[in-house]
Parts: sequence; structure tokens; C-alpha cells
Amino acid sequence: GFQPIRNLCGHQLKPWVLHAGVSVPSYRCGPDHQGFKGVVEEGSVYAVEPFNTTGEQGLIKNMGASNSSNIYRVTGATTSRKARAKKQLKPLGAQMARNLEERYETLPFAERWAYPMLEKPFPDADEASRQSKWNALVKKLVSIRFLETYHVLACADDGFIGQFEHTVAVTSGGPEILTVE
Repeated sequence: GFQPIRNLCGHQLKPWVLHAGVSVPSYRCGPDHQGFKGVVEEGSVYAVEPFNTTGEQGLIKNMGASNSSNIYRVTGATTSRKARAKKQLKPLGAQMARNLEERYETLPFAERWAYPMLEKPFPDADEASRQSKWNALVKKLVSIRFLETYHVLACADDGFIGQFEHTVAVTSGGPEILTVE
């Protein structure tokens, strides 16, 4: 069977702040139980994301940095302008970084969302060449602390992990699911 992963939870959302304020556990608890932090309020928006596992422990192990990630986030620690001024990026790399800043600010994004940006500067490149250029760009952007990677989740006892998410607004009429299916 499945059981909830207790050290991962949903969360409140605010403009350009992914994990804001209130945590939304995916297991039964309340204000007197560890894991619940805050009160769900009208006018707020939440990511309700149950994480489940086939494992026995119901915990995620700390994986640290990973080269297999395909989820990234602009850190805000280094801007494309600063990186270009310090000659950390060539003009095309700086343009790509600027595009990521403008499109995603500091929110996470999937590689598949950003990868098509390489089609314009490299229209004649084959898929393998484009992937190689993307990998080199990501490696460089991570090395200068422009991007950070999200590691792949692994269960502490090697169980399989499943996750699903809905974005929910709390309105005077009750919850409204905002997620498009």
C-alpha cells in the first residue's frame, strides 16, 4: 500500500514566493501536531500536494546536489547583468539568463519549459547539439550561482514516490481549485 511522506508537504503561495507561510501536510494532523504550521485563511492560495510512498518509513532522504535534476530556479544571488559585467557569461549566455529571469523570476521551472528558447539562436542545430548546449549553459549558470537545481526525490527506505498537486484558492464560497487539468 501507500502512506504519506511526513517530511514533505504543500504550502501557501504568494506572488513570486513559492513557499510562503502556512504548511499544508498530506496527513491527518492539527494545530497541536508537528507538521501543521498556521491557519488556512479566506483569500489565500495554497499548493495542496500529497506525497505518497510505497516505503515503510514515509520519509524522504536528503539527496544533496544532483546532476540528474531537470527542475531549476533562478536564485536571485547573481543577476544576468552582473554575470555579464564580471565576464562570467558570454553575450548569448547572458541573453538566455535574462530570458530565464524575465520569464520565471525566482519560481522553479522545468527544463522542458525553458529548453525551447535554444531553438531561436540555434535553428539549424540537431537535438543532440541543442541538448549539449543546454547542458553546458545550465552547468555554467549553476557554477556562478545564477541557477540552483532541485534534486530528485528519494525515499529513505527506497520505496517508490508519487506526488500530485492542485492549486486551491480559499474563497468566501469555499475552496476553488485553480489547477487546469
